[in-house]
Amino acid sequence: MAPSRADDPREFAEAVAALTAAPLPAAIELDPLPSPVNLAPFAYAVGGAVVRTGQAGVDQAGVDQDGGEEDLATGRLVLLHRPGGFEEWRGAWRFVVLVEADLEAEIAEDPLLAEVAWSWLLDALAEHGAPFTAEGGTVSRSSSRGFGGLSGRPATTAVEVRASWTPVPGPEGGGDGIDFGAHLQAWCALMMMCAGLPPEYEGVANLPPAGSRR
Repeated sequence: MAPSRADDPREFAEAVAALTAAPLPAAIELDPLPSPVNLAPFAYAVGGAVVRTGQAGVDQAGVDQDGGEEDLATGRLVLLHRPGGFEEWRGAWRFVVLVEADLEAEIAEDPLLAEVAWSWLLDALAEHGAPFTAEGGTVSRSSSRGFGGLSGRPATTAVEVRASWTPVPGPEGGGDGIDFGAHLQAWCALMMMCAGLPPEYEGVANLPPAGSRR
C-alpha cells in the first residue's frame, strides 16, 4: 500500500503507517486507490480482493487450464480524518468500507442474508479488538440472468456490504490509542467470510463461494 504524503499531519501519517504494516491473510491482495476528495481534509484509500489461485492441469472436458487467479470477493476501505472531530462521526476518524461477492442464487434468496452479513462485520471487528461507535451501513443483493444470445450464461447473484464506523481507542494501539491495523484486518476478515473461505473464528458461519456448491 502507498505511504501517506510528506505534508500529512503526524497523526494521519501514523495511522496510514499502521494500515500499511498490518499483517494480512495469504488470500488477501491490496492495492492503493486514489484518495476521495471532499469527504474529509485527509483521506487514504485501498482496494482489496480475496484471490483463489487455480491449479494448472486438464479439466474433465480435456481442456488445458493455466491455473490462473480468481477474485472471490472484492472491496474498498477508506480512512477519513478531520482534525478536531465531526459531530456525526463522534470523533476525528472514520472508516468507510465496501465488500462485494458473488453468491449462488439459492443462498442469496435467504431472507436473513442481510442480517447475517451485517453480523459478520460486527463479529470481525470484535474478534480483532477493533472498538467502534456510530456505525451504519447497508447490505444489498442483486441478481442477473442472461436472455437471447446470453441465455446460456448461468444466473449470478451478488451481495454488497457498505458500512462506516468511527474507530475508538482500545487497550492497545498507537496515535490516539486507536489500533488502525485491527480495523483493516476486520475488513479483510469480512471479505473472506463473504467469499466463503473457512472462517478464522470459532462459531462464525460463512457462505460457500459461488461455484463450489454445484
